Amino acid sequence: MQHLRHIQAVFRQTTLRHLRHSLGKFSLICGGVAIPFLSLAQKNTPVEDCKDCKSLNEVQVFGFSPERFMSGLKVQKVDSINLARFQYQNLAEFLQFQAPLSFKSYGAGQATSISFRGTSANHTAVLWNGININSPTLGQSDFSTIPLLGFDKMSIQYGSAASCVGSDAVGGSVLLGSSPNWNNQEGINILAGGQIGGVPNGGFNYNTNGGIRLIKSYKKIIFASKTLFYNSDFNNKFEGTNSSRTDRKGREYLIEPSKTSQKGLVQDLYFRPKTHKENLFYINIWLTDNKLTIQPAIINFREITQTQAYRFLTGYQFGNTSVKAGFIRDILDYGKGDFISPSHAQTDRYILRSEHDFSWNNSKTELLKNSTLRIGSELVHYATRVDGYGSDLIHENRGDVYALLRSNISAKLNTSINLRQAFSSRYKAPFTPSFGLDYKLITKQNTQILLTGSVAKSYRLPTLNERYWKVLGNLNIKPERGLNKEIGIEWKQLLGKFYKTSLGINVFHNLIDDWTYWNPDRNYHVENLQQVLSKGLEFTSAFKYNDFVTQKTAGLILSYSLTNASQQKIYDIYAADIIGKQLIYVPRHAASSSIYYGQKRWNFGLQSIFNSARFITFDHSGQPFPPHFILNSTFTFTLKQANLVFQVNNLTNTVYPNVKKNAMPGRSFQIAFILNFHKDSR
Repeated sequence: MQHLRHIQAVFRQTTLRHLRHSLGKFSLICGGVAIPFLSLAQKNTPVEDCKDCKSLNEVQVFGFSPERFMSGLKVQKVDSINLARFQYQNLAEFLQFQAPLSFKSYGAGQATSISFRGTSANHTAVLWNGININSPTLGQSDFSTIPLLGFDKMSIQYGSAASCVGSDAVGGSVLLGSSPNWNNQEGINILAGGQIGGVPNGGFNYNTNGGIRLIKSYKKIIFASKTLFYNSDFNNKFEGTNSSRTDRKGREYLIEPSKTSQKGLVQDLYFRPKTHKENLFYINIWLTDNKLTIQPAIINFREITQTQAYRFLTGYQFGNTSVKAGFIRDILDYGKGDFISPSHAQTDRYILRSEHDFSWNNSKTELLKNSTLRIGSELVHYATRVDGYGSDLIHENRGDVYALLRSNISAKLNTSINLRQAFSSRYKAPFTPSFGLDYKLITKQNTQILLTGSVAKSYRLPTLNERYWKVLGNLNIKPERGLNKEIGIEWKQLLGKFYKTSLGINVFHNLIDDWTYWNPDRNYHVENLQQVLSKGLEFTSAFKYNDFVTQKTAGLILSYSLTNASQQKIYDIYAADIIGKQLIYVPRHAASSSIYYGQKRWNFGLQSIFNSARFITFDHSGQPFPPHFILNSTFTFTLKQANLVFQVNNLTNTVYPNVKKNAMPGRSFQIAFILNFHKDSR
């Protein structure tokens, strides 16, 4: 224990010195606007298929890259080709077919939240270019409002990674990033597209987007930019005979009419010196405006929710040091009827971050030579005014200092030791360490078997609603604390020149203390009452075929998860009835699959998901939602400078309910046309 306290003390002193030093030399950089979109002409060659590639001792990595320090954790990287194929989907529509995740939807075009491994939406960190964009008031993100086409790279991280990415990463995290492709030839790339679709007799949905990507070389610098705008309208009318649906057992569910409008602008600017390619100045901007209207035709039942976000980041990376400044404004307006005087919530965040990577390439000690240490700090100032808090402007300061260490112990063993201490001006946050390892059990020319393991503490800081809401809030609410343990095995096999297969199994055990609960027995006052245990296993498998000569490709991807998530502690006499029972809306069994085949100009794919029964009451006394199976199909045809995409969702016309006990829409059709034009500037 004395040794552990000594390590913590040294860590705090070192990181605080780094914080003072970094902020002392930090200057706020302002200027232009820009963010990248996907280039449909871009093709990436997998590392496994590159015969001429050579391993490097150290690679300069741009931007926030916590995956490097996530040894032992399950991290699923989504390739750019997959992002381009489904660019008209939102994050919820895409992820439910790509990973063993659970989503909770309030209806067609309405709010959709995520669940990693049986945890709640508040236990998922959503990062955009390294910054947590979860709502400070609600503590979560609406995945139906995040367009897939706005990002160049995406990683899905499972389990606790709070030591790497900070608060909220209790069940998992979604890492979204923008990145310039310096390998593309100089010139301008123009993207324009549109999509139309909908449910028969249920109204039409429209999507449009356009953008420009530019790479230009000047005398001393290389300049890259990307500008993208998008606009979507979803008209879910469902009137008359289409206002309800009946499943195969005769149960009837109403369909709630709604209208959703989403628009936004994402933009990036990058400046890189020709003589110092490790240096980079960048600006990221993402503006959004989303409006949801429930029961738009009946004013007495009408509910309107409008959310807006203004996100600005600017930073400079010089060598192994990076500094970043950001401003984020989140606005939420909610009202009924004519929406004349809605309730209003506005929260501003002012962000400063600095990081430095230490490496010892010239060290005579082999362990130091193959190690990287990242020291970083972040300060965030919150200024919020919410009708539910009162008339005063509320201020709160939060910060983090962290040390992330990755060591290549040998050719077979990699380890990560990560330490993070969060701070708040209003309460004490827990110290969060983690340890993970990757061990290459077998490494041959065509075969690799990797063993992984991780033990990590996690935390979630209270939302502003939990602290400041009048009467129901609790200024003494404590941060949630978790302990996650997991082990895994991954097998990769090359089968000849064109075939490869993989298989992965992960087992996890995540215990979360002080889980906050809006207690109905105390008129919904928020309290640290619950202790929840989530345990289970995940299985993933893939078989892929790629022939770059004949331009044929095919693949089959399968995933399955078994999740047992239940309350562990009795906090009052009524809680005895829910101990050990599956949490509401968490399926015990979930599976997804994707199969595709393509050659030259066309590609066809089928995607499916299955969720077992989901309970809707804590004591399981109510009728659970029945199991459901969803099947989608996608056909893509590529012309010289354009793509035509035809998609059918819910092919089987399955009837299944959402959180409000209303039915989700049935079979729907979508067709999209995407124009991609490139002009070489040389």
